[in-house]
Amino acid sequence: MPSFEYHALDMTGKKHRGFIDADSGRQARQLLRDKKLLTNILTPVNEQPSKRKLWFKPKISVQQLALFTQQLAVLIQSGIPIEDALQATIEQSNSKHLCTALQGIKSKVREGQGIAESMTEFPGIFPPVYQALVGAGEKSGDLGKVLLQLADYTERNQQLRNTVLQASIYPIVLTLVATIIIGVLMAYVVPKVVEQFEHVGQQLPLLTRIMISLSDFIVNNGGILICTALALLIAFHYSYRHFRFKMTLHKQLLRFPFISRLLINLETARMLNTLNIMLNSGAPLLQALSVSQQTAANIYFKTLLNNLSESVREGGSLNKAMGQLKLFPPITVFMVANGEISGELSLALKKSAEQQEHQLNNIIAITTRLVEPVLIIIFGLIVLAIVLAILLPIMQLNDLTQL
Repeated sequence: MPSFEYHALDMTGKKHRGFIDADSGRQARQLLRDKKLLTNILTPVNEQPSKRKLWFKPKISVQQLALFTQQLAVLIQSGIPIEDALQATIEQSNSKHLCTALQGIKSKVREGQGIAESMTEFPGIFPPVYQALVGAGEKSGDLGKVLLQLADYTERNQQLRNTVLQASIYPIVLTLVATIIIGVLMAYVVPKVVEQFEHVGQQLPLLTRIMISLSDFIVNNGGILICTALALLIAFHYSYRHFRFKMTLHKQLLRFPFISRLLINLETARMLNTLNIMLNSGAPLLQALSVSQQTAANIYFKTLLNNLSESVREGGSLNKAMGQLKLFPPITVFMVANGEISGELSLALKKSAEQQEHQLNNIIAITTRLVEPVLIIIFGLIVLAIVLAILLPIMQLNDLTQL
């Protein structure tokens, strides 16, 4: 039975909004009239995804997705039918986009489609990897268990992302604030102070003359510098949309000594987590590898993972393919080899992913502790140089008056 999203008014003029199941739009309006509601807008949920694709893809937060996944897993494991479980999560959720998507999924499920297949209509809410993992759970017959693992995976993935963002936000904010302060000092403070010593007739100290030259350059070319910076940002934004530019950039990022280790740890941890869930749900190794590739944000890294899949498809073992790729740490390769021999590959992948996440957190923690004092020292020295450029003429003037 199709579902409709409605906007209606009651007898007092109060607005109501929600979903209603009916065979047709006419029946839906009649059902609303029976509830003494006057319908303003009535939209079939099944038609909404195609319309939205023309404009935007509705999205929800990772926390909302993880909460929904956990709630649905508990309901399904309790033996509640899928339709009723979806209805319960709709009533529990406070996200409009998620409710609309779940209502559409419920209608598709009622028509005989699988949950994963129904989710393909809402790619902005349910990523391809999420859809593949749900599909694997449906095929294995243990959807509730897979959903619980998926909820944990979603939360851990978000925690990894937040860890990286938090580590990068502080240095960026500190750099921006310090740059603005230094720019104001150079453009306004230094010229006003130093011009007081022009009538002395003595040559100003070298540091002061350097600061005056830099100050004049900033004042005379400040607008050009800002426009150039904005133009570069806009050019980068549009260039990043092109596959070739993005591939080149991602490839270069994996060549920087520190950044490459950070990115590889992040990508391999996500890939190993996904591979673990897929194998736990009973998916074949090749299918699990194919789905795991989609978790990679770095497209060059994704092409390297494709080589991993090809090696396994040709009959090679997973640990040997990982070793040849030279992206995974030796300890991960060793653990995977042991898991293949013992028949507990899924457990080995889980332990490897945890080890990668732990190493990533340690790297970020150490880097953050090192970057903060280094930036403070650098900007402190710049401010000290500005202060000395102002004080040196004053000291020189005091020496002249004493003579």
